[in-house]
Amino acid sequence: MTLAKRSTIALIGLGVIAVGIIRSQNPPAPTVDRVGYPIDYQHWNLLYVFDRPDNKSVRTVYGNVAAAATTANDIFAYPYDAIVVMETWGALVDSAGNPLLDPNGRFQKDPAKTPTVFVMRKERGFGADYGPNRNGEWEYVAYHPDGTYQTTPQNSFSCAICHLQATQAKDWVFRYGLHINHGSGGVPSGTIQNYTFTPNIMSASPAGGTITIYNDDVIAHQIADDAKGGWVSDVIPAGGSITIQFRDPQPFEFTFHCNIHPSMRGKIVVR
Repeated sequence: MTLAKRSTIALIGLGVIAVGIIRSQNPPAPTVDRVGYPIDYQHWNLLYVFDRPDNKSVRTVYGNVAAAATTANDIFAYPYDAIVVMETWGALVDSAGNPLLDPNGRFQKDPAKTPTVFVMRKERGFGADYGPNRNGEWEYVAYHPDGTYQTTPQNSFSCAICHLQATQAKDWVFRYGLHINHGSGGVPSGTIQNYTFTPNIMSASPAGGTITIYNDDVIAHQIADDAKGGWVSDVIPAGGSITIQFRDPQPFEFTFHCNIHPSMRGKIVVR
């Protein structure tokens, strides 16, 4: 009986909190659109393509000349006039809702769906209207492909709040490493963290199966086949990734280590 009463009290408490959030005033944001819909963005520099598994979408990110010129030395301060566009498109899925992968193991855009075009632009004096959620001198607007609003300037406070998580150290821009370090953007099969392959045993399908490993460590690593005279990857910088595709139709085990830190070891079971 006591447990039931406690549960009821907890639920009522949550209900009160939720009502308070709904009724609260929106955070500050710009009242006019100073970002502008870039009609030719698909002809800009392709920065990276990111497969997002939680909502089964393909995120294609473009940058104008200023944004694309940003290097690892100035990610903390993108140049003025930088514009980054993220086109978010629903992925093709099967009858069970699982993404249908292309031959490289990547998500595919569903042509029956309509993308959303998120735009962030940096100019002198931008950003002040976001108040405590200001991201330096960036402002945000989201559009439909015809240039109409998906998220108006007045509601773009949600974008600013989200980009606070990217931190000032990266000038409020997410996933710069996929652009700077040429990360794959595919769903990871494993990661490198703290001098460890996680998990250290992975699985792949023969005859076209792929494995994507992200270097989520703070230093570079390099994957090498354990077999004498075997394959050695390029150096994978921090924030970078590597995708390995297996073409042999027969099951086998591929054991590997880090060529720079030989005590780091892993295995891929192809079956």
